[in-house]
Amino acid sequence: MRRLVLALAVLGMSYMGTPAEAVAGARDWCEGYCLTLVASCYMSLGFFIGKDKCDAMYEGCMTGCLEAIAEEEK
Repeated sequence: MRRLVLALAVLGMSYMGTPAEAVAGARDWCEGYCLTLVASCYMSLGFFIGKDKCDAMYEGCMTGCLEAIAEEEK
């Protein structure tokens, strides 16, 4: 139950903050976004799927996010 409350709290905080406030660059925005996702993964799914899957999710998120931003700039 505590894990669910923590996961919902983190998700709620991530939706309340606007990304434009924290953006100093594309990499910083992607890192903040991906860290929020991975923190939620650790709290909600890490016990079931393993923390190594959450780490792999972070790497994939960063790669995909940076590629999407690079594509938009073209």
